[in-house]
Amino acid sequence: MTWHPRLGLVLLTGALVTLATSSQADDAASPREPFRRGAEALAAGRYDDAIAELEAFADREAPHPDASFDLGAAYVLRVKSGAERPADLGRAAAAFEETLLLRPSDADARHALELVRAEIARRRARTGKAVVVATPTLDRALVGLASPRAWSALAIAFGWLLALGLWLRRRRGTAELAGLLLAPVSGVLLAALVPITLWADHLDRHRRPAVLVAREAYLGNEDGVSLGGDPVVEGAHLELVETRGDRAQVRYGAREGWIPAETMRVVRRR
Repeated sequence: MTWHPRLGLVLLTGALVTLATSSQADDAASPREPFRRGAEALAAGRYDDAIAELEAFADREAPHPDASFDLGAAYVLRVKSGAERPADLGRAAAAFEETLLLRPSDADARHALELVRAEIARRRARTGKAVVVATPTLDRALVGLASPRAWSALAIAFGWLLALGLWLRRRRGTAELAGLLLAPVSGVLLAALVPITLWADHLDRHRRPAVLVAREAYLGNEDGVSLGGDPVVEGAHLELVETRGDRAQVRYGAREGWIPAETMRVVRRR
């Protein structure tokens, strides 16, 4: 199997770092015992054991960025060892996405996610299948630039600036001129930020990030009838709308449809 040489280095380095930090955390938190055992198994090259322990930790405890990173590393290194199982790369992508959701500044997780998706694309290209990457719509791209809390803070800040500008307009001299400039600019920005903030809050409350963990899936209607178009590929980022029984409604780029719920993995948040 062709593999990018930098991937193993990135993941092994990250795994050793998180092993050290997780061992310190376990001294004060015994419920994280599966986390400790998983990190030890990962460092020892027992990837099946590492995955079992880290998945057990994920089932019992709140998500932790180090545990999610180690889980992604375990899946990838199992692939690299030649003991790959179906959807290992998709599950690795989901784990690294979870790490980034919990810790956006994690450069190793971001790089590892890029390499995993590049490997998935190379595999599809070798089999003659199209590599389709769905881009988010403009509203999703804009909202994704910051967290709902950050958008809310910006809206509040410009609300105060608008109030200050209106107050300065009642003064004389330089203060009045500053108010005449500040008030309309703040008002325009506030008018733009309010709907963005409300939309970001709506998406945060009612939509959840997910990743496809099957080789591919075709969007269909609620009854399972295909809607046509290109498939959703392994490791692709999805937006979970709702689940009904064994089916899940998702958004992929600008398209919405239903897929089997077992083919995707929800990316957890705190």
